[in-house]
Amino acid sequence: MRHALVLGALLLLVGVTGAAQYHYAFYYNTLGERDLEISLISTVPDMSQYSIAVHDAYGAEIWSYSGELGPGASDVVSLRSRVAGIPFAWGVVTIDSSGRFLIGLEYSVGGVLVSTDTVSSEVPVLNPTERFWLGAYYTQVRDASTTYVVMNPWNEAVTCTVTVFSSLGKAIDVRQLTLAPFESEDIGLTPILGHGSLLWGLINVRMEGRSVILGLEYTGRGAGGLEVENVTQYYY
Repeated sequence: MRHALVLGALLLLVGVTGAAQYHYAFYYNTLGERDLEISLISTVPDMSQYSIAVHDAYGAEIWSYSGELGPGASDVVSLRSRVAGIPFAWGVVTIDSSGRFLIGLEYSVGGVLVSTDTVSSEVPVLNPTERFWLGAYYTQVRDASTTYVVMNPWNEAVTCTVTVFSSLGKAIDVRQLTLAPFESEDIGLTPILGHGSLLWGLINVRMEGRSVILGLEYTGRGAGGLEVENVTQYYY
């Protein structure tokens, strides 16, 4: 019986991998008292198979699961109970599915909900002969602090260039990042920029070949302790 169950799980995983048409990715962090609850919502009129994989900051897969959803059905997964106690349990979650999903994200600290987000767009596949940019807002005004997390949602290494601009349009931090498969890099802006009345503006990421995604953590300035957002789509 046990062998039959294992074989069934393997066949389902192979089926999901072979049938996957949609590739989603987003940020998670389960360090300390943090948790992320993921709601998977099918938006298609057919059965949809899916596989979810959680990677640590260095890209290693630390938990995975495969399942299926009927038309309009939902499933929910809480990550903390799956990866509790694992070092570097933050970075990128990837979901591959045979049908389109809406993905609801609830970020909590100590059991208290602090931020929600919705992912409905796939990770974009880029034209390898062109450059693309994705961007996000940051603020270091008064007690506000921003940390941005650059994540590689692919099973190949990627390179990108991140430029932080002041509100006056001046480039005040520029760095090139090369990320291994599913690796993530977090950059807190407070140690780099400090705080100031003009320290807000654009985080700009130039991508070539393969896309990356961004996770943003905002604290202070009325953020309720922590606000989390994901940016997966390029703007140009």
